[in-house]
Amino acid sequence: MSQATRAVPRPLLELEHISLSFKGVKAITDISFAVAPGEICALIGPNGAGKSSLLNVINGVYQAQEGRISFNGEVHRRMHPHAAAQRGIARTFQNIALFKGMSVLDNVLSGRNLKRRSTWVEQALRLGRAAAEDDRQREAAEQVIEFLRIHAWRDAIVGKLPYGLQKRVELGRALAAEPTLLLLDEPMAGMNAEEKQEMSRFIVDINREFGTTVVLIEHDIGVVMGISDHVVVLDYGSKIGDGTPEVVRRDPKVIAAYLGTRH
Repeated sequence: MSQATRAVPRPLLELEHISLSFKGVKAITDISFAVAPGEICALIGPNGAGKSSLLNVINGVYQAQEGRISFNGEVHRRMHPHAAAQRGIARTFQNIALFKGMSVLDNVLSGRNLKRRSTWVEQALRLGRAAAEDDRQREAAEQVIEFLRIHAWRDAIVGKLPYGLQKRVELGRALAAEPTLLLLDEPMAGMNAEEKQEMSRFIVDINREFGTTVVLIEHDIGVVMGISDHVVVLDYGSKIGDGTPEVVRRDPKVIAAYLGTRH
């Protein structure tokens, strides 16, 4: 088949004319973009541009007043967090949302909850399918821990770990759900240069080795341009740029809004 006639893959995620308001104040205005299967897409923009709100719309934490979302070929006027998780959307949060009093292993295991098929009674009494299922879930969690190189802390209490390691545990919990789409809200916030480099490698490895599509918010332009296939730029709740890192980097609107030449 020639390149000219080769079918273009259907987007995994497509947002069409999404608008979101809080008590009449517009947070997001008429945003549309598509994310292809297997790509790393970055959402960038100044603080307050609407990036986290947009992630919250994608996985159903917020309900957009206008527009629709298509995910994996299904159109949704509204998404809900549990349904989004069941369909294969996992996310991390800007502020770490872990079980601080639990171990690394138990936190990662909590990401496997939707993979369980046994009933809560079976689990509580370890009857029927529960015992074998526990072994399978633990094995899957251990593989994630090994992949993210946090096995040395598998039994450590999460709340006592350094911040950079806690961010990696949160990534592990999301990855344990075996998502088709992984939403990362500032996964490198508060990290030093070495930690950012390490986290960047993990994100790229997750994308390449598991085929996981990634949408991430990140303020470090160097990181974004280094790992992303696709960049969407927001400013004051509107989209002002959309394309490859090379295209976005040269866009005058992006330079003005994000790189500090706007006065």
